[in-house]
This record gives sequence, C-alpha cells and structure tokens, in this order.
Amino acid sequence: MPDDAVVTERDPLIIPPPTVWTRFNEKYRFGKLILVAAGCLGIIIVMLSVLGGLGVYKNTRYRNQVGISSIGKTRYKGDSWGTAKPGEFTMGGQGDATYYDPGVGYTSCGKLFTASDMVVALDGYDYGSYADPNQSPVCGACIIITGPLGSTKATIQDMCPSTSCGRGSLDLSPAVFAKVGDFFDGRIPVNWTHC
Repeated sequence: MPDDAVVTERDPLIIPPPTVWTRFNEKYRFGKLILVAAGCLGIIIVMLSVLGGLGVYKNTRYRNQVGISSIGKTRYKGDSWGTAKPGEFTMGGQGDATYYDPGVGYTSCGKLFTASDMVVALDGYDYGSYADPNQSPVCGACIIITGPLGSTKATIQDMCPSTSCGRGSLDLSPAVFAKVGDFFDGRIPVNWTHC
C-alpha cells in the first residue's frame, strides 16, 4: 500500500432514527410482547364491532352457536301449578326452555353435574326461596318435559335466575334440550309435569 493512500473506514450501517415503537420496546422489558398484545386486542375490537354492525349478535342462530341462548327475556307465556312439599311433588307448568351448562360448579341443589346429564334448572318462583337452596323440596324431583321435537324425563337439580326464566320456565342441560328442541332455536316453548 502506498504511503500517500488515505485509509477510510467503511460507513457503518445506517440506522433509522428511533420511533415511538422502538423507544417503547427499549424502555420496557416486555415491550414487544405488549405491542403485539395491544395489536391483537385492537384487531379483536374492530372485528367484534364489524360483526355487531352486521347484526350478527341479533341473529339467534349465531347467538346459539356461541352459547348465549339463555340471554334475553321470556318469550312464551308461562304458568305453573301444583305443590312441592318434602316427599310430595305434584307440580307442572309451561313456559320457555333454554339450555345451559350445569358443569360450571355446584348446582343450587348442592351437586355436581355435566352437560351430558339429564338435569334441569327450575325458575326461581317455582323453586322457592330458602336460606339453604339445596333444602328446596323440588331438588331431585323427576319431571317430563315436552317440547317441539318430543318428550323426555329429567330431574330438577338447579334454579334458573329470574332474569332469564319466567314462571313455569326451565333451563335445560344440553342433553335434555337435544331431546325436546333444536339448538338453533335457542329458546323454545315447553310443557312439563311430574313423573
């Protein structure tokens, strides 16, 4: 190499100036994770807003597929009759039937069940008000439910909240609902009586 040659260093890689995102990423330990999570949350919010604008949540078929069929007001006129005393159950009724998963915890009657068990929740009016709900005389009572697709037997093991069950109405496990109605309908008219 000649003595008069000038040696220059190669220019370092050009780095763009920092942005809000790169500064956030450098400032916080989990910056990338936070940014990705915020982006995903934003996408979900936009998606749910678009679906709401299209009226998907008002469509009972889609509501039932996501398991929110029990939400809403009583649709069919309900009534009930008979008595429930310890050792004597002669009740019957008519009203709405919806479905729910009894497997989320202990029922009002104090037992555990799954979605495949033949159990129902009775409306609060007919279930009665007790300091200890599992002392209700309706607990374990056998009833015959008749809906649009047929009839089946089930036992009362839970209480349906008055916000979704009017007098004479039932909340059915999926196993019971499948025997008497179509899941796409979500809320169906039923009659029921003691076994």
